[in-house]
Amino acid sequence: MRKAAFLLPLIISVLFAQADSLSLDLSGWVIVAMQNSPDITISSADLMAAEASLTSSESFLWPRLSLSSSASHSWNSVPDMSGGYTDTDNSSWSMSASVSQEILASGGSSWLRMSGSRHSLDASRFDMDQARLDLTMDVITAYYGVIEAVQLRASSERALERSTEQLRRTEALYRIGGATNLELIQSEVQQSSDSLALLQKEQAVSNSYISLYQTAGVIGSEHTVNTNAVLQPVSISTATNYSLDISGSNSVASSQERLMATEYTYEANRRSYWPSLNGAGSWNWSNDELDFEDFSNRDSWQVSLSLNWTLFDGFNRESIIQSSRASLLRQHASHEALLNSIRSSILTAQNNLISAIRSWELSLQVLNQASEKLRLSSMSYDLGSISLLDLLDAQSGVTSAEASVESSRTACLIAEARLLVLLGRNPRVGE
Repeated sequence: MRKAAFLLPLIISVLFAQADSLSLDLSGWVIVAMQNSPDITISSADLMAAEASLTSSESFLWPRLSLSSSASHSWNSVPDMSGGYTDTDNSSWSMSASVSQEILASGGSSWLRMSGSRHSLDASRFDMDQARLDLTMDVITAYYGVIEAVQLRASSERALERSTEQLRRTEALYRIGGATNLELIQSEVQQSSDSLALLQKEQAVSNSYISLYQTAGVIGSEHTVNTNAVLQPVSISTATNYSLDISGSNSVASSQERLMATEYTYEANRRSYWPSLNGAGSWNWSNDELDFEDFSNRDSWQVSLSLNWTLFDGFNRESIIQSSRASLLRQHASHEALLNSIRSSILTAQNNLISAIRSWELSLQVLNQASEKLRLSSMSYDLGSISLLDLLDAQSGVTSAEASVESSRTACLIAEARLLVLLGRNPRVGE
């Protein structure tokens, strides 16, 4: 049910996204990854194995019924009194049926193992949910890596347009004596630097797409990222008001279930000192010919109640108990270590999210200031109040501020998703 609730909104979103060529939003990429990820296949296989293990552990609740039959014919040569041999042959027909039922095995150890298998199955379900969240987190990281690279490329394109326009103006001024040779060189250097930066950003876009394709399992795909469907970071108040309760964490829940399963296994092994009680019944029939008219006169019935108590088995029982106790202690320690790690990771993730939001808000202010400075610098340069180098510095300041805005925005969205995944919640993949 949780799987359906998680995938339904994503499926609806990807259907709308696919209507627009091959451009997918974040929810669409998550769906593609869910369909192609080997990690999800592995988790599904583990879940199937846990379900089969539970069915096996419940088998003692049902009686065991068996049926067997045989038919044989033999030929013998027997010496007689005259010194010769007499040939004889015999036939034998038999059928049997038996039923047995476990009443109490080693003080109820079968019931304990069944309970442990149920906890293991629940742990596998939590592992499955966590695998989906982990894959979603990987897709989010790769997706916003593409978004950041595309936006940085767009910023570099704008920077190249500004420097190219400035180079044209400087060349025109230089031809009429209105600009020095140094200013022309400065414009050419700035234009070349922006051209090189754009090439680097284009390579970064290509690399980020490769990473996204690998994460989604669609190497060589023609799908692209819908850059118009990008979320906005949450506010600081929202980030600080997130509940940090770790009870919803799938990792914590899975560890707790496995701890319970280990405890049941340990207790079941300790019950091996107790006797086992079984009930059985059988029916047998045999004859030297297959005669159904005399069928009921040649059969037999038997009912039995047996008690089996192993008093000594060469210390094998003690070693099994000791091994299961060591496993229990190990699971206890692992669970405590996981709790400490999750709590620490959640606090760190929340602090990182708050810091990222503040950096994003600050970068917006810096961008506004850099844009205003560029506007004033352009006016001042036209009036001859500042040098060309000052104007180029102002242009570089705008480019740097734009890059900071895009990088900090994607950092906010990734930090938010990471915090929600640690808390066991579905991250935002669309409005």
